Amino acid sequence: MNYNSSFFLCTFPVIFALYYFLTSKVSASVRTKTGNSLLLFVSYVVLACENVAATLWLAYVTGVTFCGAKYLARRRLPLFATLMLAVLPLLVFKYYGFACTVLSDIGLSCSSRSLVVPIGISFFTLQAIGYIIDVYRGKIAPESNLLDHSLFLAFFPQIVAGPISRYNMFMPQIKSARVFNAQQSTEGLRMMLWGMFLKTVIADRLSLYVDSIANNLITADGSSLLSMAFFYSFQIYADFAGYSLMAIGTAKVLGFNLPDNFRRPYLSVSITDFWHRWHISLSSWLRDYVYISLGGNRCGRWHHYANILLTFIVSGLWHGANYTFLVWGLLHGAFQCVEKAAGLSGKFVGGKLLRAVRIMSTFIIISMLWVVFRMPTLADVGTVFGRIVNINSFQIALPEKYVLPLLAFAIFKDIVEEYRPQYDVLHHRMPLVRWTAYVLIAIAIILFGVFDSGQFIYAKF
Repeated sequence: MNYNSSFFLCTFPVIFALYYFLTSKVSASVRTKTGNSLLLFVSYVVLACENVAATLWLAYVTGVTFCGAKYLARRRLPLFATLMLAVLPLLVFKYYGFACTVLSDIGLSCSSRSLVVPIGISFFTLQAIGYIIDVYRGKIAPESNLLDHSLFLAFFPQIVAGPISRYNMFMPQIKSARVFNAQQSTEGLRMMLWGMFLKTVIADRLSLYVDSIANNLITADGSSLLSMAFFYSFQIYADFAGYSLMAIGTAKVLGFNLPDNFRRPYLSVSITDFWHRWHISLSSWLRDYVYISLGGNRCGRWHHYANILLTFIVSGLWHGANYTFLVWGLLHGAFQCVEKAAGLSGKFVGGKLLRAVRIMSTFIIISMLWVVFRMPTLADVGTVFGRIVNINSFQIALPEKYVLPLLAFAIFKDIVEEYRPQYDVLHHRMPLVRWTAYVLIAIAIILFGVFDSGQFIYAKF
């Protein structure tokens, strides 16, 4: 779902009105079935508007996991076979080309062709895998209602780029008789407003600056590349956090609670802390289904470190089939191993000055790692860092002049929300403060927002 599009702004009120109109004056059981049917129809239409092929593969994964879980629970089908059937489309579309590249690099021939990755496939596949593994572990029983199972994987607010929901948290909401809740809807609209601000005003404006430098490495000097690295940190955060807020907010308006995905990650005091705050639904999924499956920390020190590295290699490759993503994940894992060895991964203990130093140090490290994530090849990564370490002047062009104060406001809001949440302007106890903030943010979106339906960064993963 392109939340930053006029299509969404025009169609969502219609979906909202129709959804509650059809479910307002019927019995609880009929309300649930009618609401779920409408949401499933809308979800497939929304996905088809993005990519028709994606709907076919979503239907395939839905059917495989719905039937496979029943046989898996009776131990009539091995876990590996069930998972491979579910993951097959993802492996083919996302990793076949990369596998051929690796084989070619080591001297083996492989006939590769460019495949268009169906949008959302990484997210709904992970959600399906989590469901299958939970059934295998005996944590949940196989779902018996195909309509409910289909909506679990296809729910349109999260289908493109998450958050990744768990069956035991989301399915009870699907089966419940939802009614309009004014307080929940108000909170959802508030999240949608702030998410729209982050995406259209901050992320999309910063992307104009970042792309102008990153796409012209031949002429970019070290100081420009260094500034690009820091501004890209804010761009990708505003882009993905903005999407997540709009997705969670949209779900709230429809009566659902999706898991939080971000918790002010650039106020982290370590890389380990960063992954407790960044893309929380993915990091917790990797912890439960990869890290713990490998043995977690219930083993020797070096085995524990190996488990961390393998988990973040999986994280890197999930983000993209490229050497850069592999290295990015490996480096994040390596930094966490170093922090654990140095005793820096636990709960922070220290004064305000030390906290500030660790926050700034962590942000710098993360920003440099985002360079590896952003650049298309490792050679380009080497070029960027080579010029950064040889900076001899700091004569750089900055983003559009009005972007910086708006970015400063967003940063300030995160700091207030972290340390003085009662003074957050969007949740302030004084209505005048809240409504003034709503109006000013809406004006900023209208004046400075980019409404070109530009795709979210994480939608391509």
